[in-house]
Amino acid sequence: MKKLLILLLIKLFSVPSFAQSHTEQINNIMNTFHDIGQFNGTVLVAEHGKVIYKNGFGNANMEWNIPNTPTTKFMLGSLSKQFTAMLILQLVDKGIVELDKTILDYLPYYPENTGRKITVHQLLNHTSGIPDIMNLPDFDEKYASKHFTTKQLLDNFNNLPLDFEPGTGFNYSNSGYNVLAAIIEEVTEKTYGTVLKEFITAPLNMNNTGYAPSISVIPQLANAYLWAPLEAYIHPAYFDNSISKGSGGIHSTIEDLFKWDQALYTNTLVSETLRTKMMEPNENGYGFGFWIYQWENPTTNKPLTFVEHGGANAGFVTEILRSVDDKNTIILLSNTNEAKLNFIKYRIRSVLYERPYDLPEKSVKNIVAEVLKEKGVEAAKTKYLQLKKEQLDLYGEREFIYEFSQLGYSLVLSEHMNEAIEIYKMNAEAFPHSAKVFDDLGEAYMFNGNKELAIKYYSKSLELDNHNLRVKKMLTKLKNMN
Repeated sequence: MKKLLILLLIKLFSVPSFAQSHTEQINNIMNTFHDIGQFNGTVLVAEHGKVIYKNGFGNANMEWNIPNTPTTKFMLGSLSKQFTAMLILQLVDKGIVELDKTILDYLPYYPENTGRKITVHQLLNHTSGIPDIMNLPDFDEKYASKHFTTKQLLDNFNNLPLDFEPGTGFNYSNSGYNVLAAIIEEVTEKTYGTVLKEFITAPLNMNNTGYAPSISVIPQLANAYLWAPLEAYIHPAYFDNSISKGSGGIHSTIEDLFKWDQALYTNTLVSETLRTKMMEPNENGYGFGFWIYQWENPTTNKPLTFVEHGGANAGFVTEILRSVDDKNTIILLSNTNEAKLNFIKYRIRSVLYERPYDLPEKSVKNIVAEVLKEKGVEAAKTKYLQLKKEQLDLYGEREFIYEFSQLGYSLVLSEHMNEAIEIYKMNAEAFPHSAKVFDDLGEAYMFNGNKELAIKYYSKSLELDNHNLRVKKMLTKLKNMN
């Protein structure tokens, strides 16, 4: 009876007040996320093609207390892929590129054994089989901070074995979009950034959007920050923009992205036929630079088509969600990795479609982090076990594990290795059947220089999940170390 009463109360308080306007409800959601430390950035929401909400939260520069505003620029991460896809489609429209032609038709320096098999179409929808350079076990130390020319970038992965024969599988690959950027530069004889400006940003008056090397000074670009449980925030490690040419690396604002959103309903940039093709999903739900799916509004039982994409880049996280049938749009840009954009966008979607939603509460990892900071490891363990008992059913096992995987990783990044290892050990003791928890523990011991324990826990992870290629590669690397 008590449990039933609790469920009724939750249902009661999860129903929004329809006396409030959509704008007021969205503002309440955003303020709540900001107040509990889960959003720092800018947001724009459009309903039926008209902006009903835009605002900034927190600081673009924490050192100088410079606030985020609608004109603040953010690095977009993988949200940039939709621009690369559009540039390719514009070149198709001009008769310069063909979707069914291969890499080798445009890049004579690409290895023939794979370049002759992979089409432009397969690059666009991640069915090329090209392995993702960002998934390589030594990516951070070997690639992330180095500057590459376009050809040098491709040379880092173009001789690697394919993950599968082109067209026979799906693997989200940043490297595939690096190849698309190379094709754009090769056929136009211009830089990727120049073509982006000439083909898209200038025609749409997106004056605060562009691609530039990491060394460039970009006015009004926010600084990026990583959540640090014991310090609040830290700066991320240097990430060179050249590694994400075509797959990321573009900066923009919520206002410019709304111009982009509106242009996608017109033939301003490309013909209707090719715009339609851009939004045709393969069997995995990916089109050209967008994920596409159907969502049935439970109130009306009307199916709606949504296209979306997120991005992440060294502290920046971004999201755009578009309902193309009724021109509803949600754009979220953040300069901290702690932003809960998925949780935010679905609550805002609930507002737009008159669905119930709840306001967020502080996450279990943040609660334990506060105890860790104030009272130490033993008190944090006690709080963890209490929350596991009380909230595991609410979160679900996978999400609960992931919460503390994030906490441990944030401690690793902020150089609190002992605390990170204790958090990971706690997770492993609580969920000994999870491959993820031992993967985390192996990585922590590797970073801490304990080769023996790193091998032990990576091996345990592999016993539980024999398909994890990254863990296999890490074990091979550790075992071959002198």
